[in-house]
Amino acid sequence: MKFRQLIQATENKYNRLLANLLSLYIIYPFLVYLPLGDWLIFFFFSLSLIIAVYQIDRSKLALRFNIGLFLIALLLRAFSTIIPIYSDFNRWFELSSTLIFLAFIGLCVYSILLELIPAEQVTSDIIKGGICVYFLLGFFWAAAYNIVQIFDPDSFSSAAKTVNQADLLHFSFTTLATVGYGDIVPASKVARVLANLEGMTGVLYPAVFIARLVSLHNGR
Repeated sequence: MKFRQLIQATENKYNRLLANLLSLYIIYPFLVYLPLGDWLIFFFFSLSLIIAVYQIDRSKLALRFNIGLFLIALLLRAFSTIIPIYSDFNRWFELSSTLIFLAFIGLCVYSILLELIPAEQVTSDIIKGGICVYFLLGFFWAAAYNIVQIFDPDSFSSAAKTVNQADLLHFSFTTLATVGYGDIVPASKVARVLANLEGMTGVLYPAVFIARLVSLHNGR
């Protein structure tokens, strides 16, 4: 019975992460307008990634390191909220926190791919892990766009004139899916390069991932 439970736990490794990513993506536009919405998003998203990485690596040292980074990022966000008078400090606090957020996402993507690439057969866990990576890529590029906008508020143009984090997330996923509605347009050179790179990622990743699944299925 214990062995069967262990197999089920391994098979459903990415259930919680996938559910959290999907839930955060759906409620993100509503939470971002709340007074502490940005804090809630950062807290639950980072916590989900820490749990996911630990569930994959099972390393207590990595867990302590990630929790330490998480607390530092949380403290930096607190400073950016408490000290809004000094705009320069506020910008650097927000930048540092977002960079740590990017590191969290990058580490999680790396850990998942490190497990998916050597897989020898197609399982539901492999498929769910690949979907998690796709969602994480969308959040990763949205955070990268946020960094660009911190340095240059005019990096993106929109009919609404102001572009917030919810708009950047929308732009990220439409670019990743290569839909391109045109409601938000990258205006600066750096933003255009990042958008092009994300568009190429959105084309290549599903093609490579699906090709990998097909080759695993045919190799059975």
